[in-house]
Amino acid sequence: MSGLYSWSRFSGRTLAAAAGVEGRPTKLIFVVTKRCHSRCEYCDIWKLKDTPGALDNELTLEEVRSVATANPFLQWIDFTGGEPTDRPDFAEVVETFSTACPDLLLVHFPTNGIATKRIAGLVERLHASVRARLIVTVSIDGPPEINDRLRGIRNDFAHAVATFAAVRRLIGEENVFVGMTLHGHTASCGRSTSALAEDTFAAVNAALGELNEAPINWGAFHVNIPHLSQHYYGNSASESKDGFGGSAHRAEIADALRSVASHTKSCGGTAMRVIEHVYRAEAMRYLSTGRTSIRCSALLATAYLSEKGEVYPCTIWDKPLGNVRTTGYALMPIIEAARRDGVRKAVAEARCPNCWTPCEAYPAIAASPLRSALALVSSS
Repeated sequence: MSGLYSWSRFSGRTLAAAAGVEGRPTKLIFVVTKRCHSRCEYCDIWKLKDTPGALDNELTLEEVRSVATANPFLQWIDFTGGEPTDRPDFAEVVETFSTACPDLLLVHFPTNGIATKRIAGLVERLHASVRARLIVTVSIDGPPEINDRLRGIRNDFAHAVATFAAVRRLIGEENVFVGMTLHGHTASCGRSTSALAEDTFAAVNAALGELNEAPINWGAFHVNIPHLSQHYYGNSASESKDGFGGSAHRAEIADALRSVASHTKSCGGTAMRVIEHVYRAEAMRYLSTGRTSIRCSALLATAYLSEKGEVYPCTIWDKPLGNVRTTGYALMPIIEAARRDGVRKAVAEARCPNCWTPCEAYPAIAASPLRSALALVSSS
């Protein structure tokens, strides 16, 4: 019952924020560091470590404390990177927000899973110290040989599965997920994206079996679609124009989404799984038309903060709005100025890059119950 109450409270505030009633965002996407030891083909964040000065000027822990104190209204925080756990004081960063934000309900971070022992230790500590629900996504983008090539690390798949198993033992199966980005793999791998999703699921379960761990079901297998972002991924200058590799790959990604959706029908109907169902349905619409029926809630329900303190409308739009170092670390002066300047209106009117990333899509779905219900009906 408490979980249902918490979700209802979060959904109510998200709906109010997206409607412009409350004024303050419920969710923060916070890039805690751009440090990363992966070498992914489709993301250039890892290249920053070879660029002099690129990793300098990150918000210090003391500055992070000031950010948390100045924005105590947050209820959901995605701590991301880079590899967030590569930040030496990552546990302290998360704990700072847990202490300063009394209504914090959800804490999520993705991980490449390379350093199993270190990541498990962090999760164990956070599970004990953070009041909010802790959710971890371990990135796996194919069966072993394909995943390791795409992510650029030898034995990456084995490390990621070991990390998934270790974290699941600590926080429970309902709080840890495999995350796969459905890139158009055919040209580079000689296999369809849809087949790769099925093969990846099977490979994860085979590896868990070898570790004498219980298998996952499709409810623990999250998929998303690729995007380009100069300020976040740093990949817009090196990828194809749309990031999908053309219409044929778009069709393959849509097929993979349909395949995953067909498997998850028997996995129960929790609030998060309903949101994921809507996400996949709208992702297929996006792949076909470049638009979704659900209006983005960036700069209403969500805000994005870079590791250097810069605020952007979202993960994708390369439009810096201001730096919290100039506002006493408060988000609202920057967000309110962006609203006055018409940036939020541009988002509402789809005069932005028109993305469909889970970071912004999930809160938008929660804030759009009617359109989400229609998306569910149309996809059934």
